Amino acid sequence: MAGARSIHARWVVIAIMAVTGAAFFYEFLNDDLHNAGTDVGATGVPLALRYLIAMAVGGGLSGAICAGLFGRSGAVGWLWAALGAVLATALAGLLGSFFGLIPDLLVDGLTTQHLISAGFGLVLIPLSMVGRPVMIAVWLGLVVAAHLLARRARVTKG
Repeated sequence: MAGARSIHARWVVIAIMAVTGAAFFYEFLNDDLHNAGTDVGATGVPLALRYLIAMAVGGGLSGAICAGLFGRSGAVGWLWAALGAVLATALAGLLGSFFGLIPDLLVDGLTTQHLISAGFGLVLIPLSMVGRPVMIAVWLGLVVAAHLLARRARVTKG
């Protein structure tokens, strides 16, 4: 009966990666705008909101793709989770950037600038952690939570 009420491990990873994509994009944007001496209002709230949602969607999709790497038991399970975390993080940025560009792609078509912008997404989340130990700790905490909660979901379901 407990298995019927448990959350599937895949959904745990999807949710955590969606939060990761959105939160780290927000932090990157906030830091970038602060360094430029401006705020979101000057940049455009609709644009920022579009990318915040796109990064959450990209994070969720990357979590769905990489969910099988989380929640395995033992030391090898932790190694798989570490690989999954790096892969899911890079994919979250790439997919989120792509989803954020969809309106521009529909208007302009595919351009080299769009490819570069989407490619930048691969490093967006890691760049939000550069020189910021708190952000690194938050990322590690999210990765550990994804692994442990996925493990619990697998055990409860099984």
